[in-house]
Amino acid sequence: MEFGQILNKFTNNSWIIISAVILFFLAKAFTGYLTFKHYNRKFKNIEKKLEELLRK
Repeated sequence: MEFGQILNKFTNNSWIIISAVILFFLAKAFTGYLTFKHYNRKFKNIEKKLEELLRK
């Protein structure tokens, strides 16, 4: 193989790798956001119940 072919193959693979990394972290951030919203809602419900119990 020539050096140019090796370099061309590496640059093509690097773009694929970079794209995969970006997609992975976007998906990870999105699932983290959904998880945060889910548990934040549950904690608010628990906080409301505690406030009701403390009032009684």
